[in-house]
Amino acid sequence: MSLTKIALKAIRNDSDLRAKLMLGSGKSEYTIKRWMKDNSDNLTMSKYTKIISQHTGLKESDILEIKEELDQ
Repeated sequence: MSLTKIALKAIRNDSDLRAKLMLGSGKSEYTIKRWMKDNSDNLTMSKYTKIISQHTGLKESDILEIKEELDQ
C-alpha cells in the first residue's frame, strides 16, 4: 500500500499538515519528507491517514493506493 499522488502533493505543499504528521509521529520534518520521497508504507498507517483526512478533507480512498501484486 502507498499514498496516492494527491495525498503526497497535499503533504508536500502544506507545511501545517507536515507539522501535524511530525507531532503525530514524533519524527522530524526530514523523516516525513524522506517517507514522502520513498512513498513509504509508514505514512499509510491509520494514525497518519486520519491526520491527512482531517486536515485536507480527503477520503481514505483518495489517500491510499492499494498495489495488487501478481503471483508468478
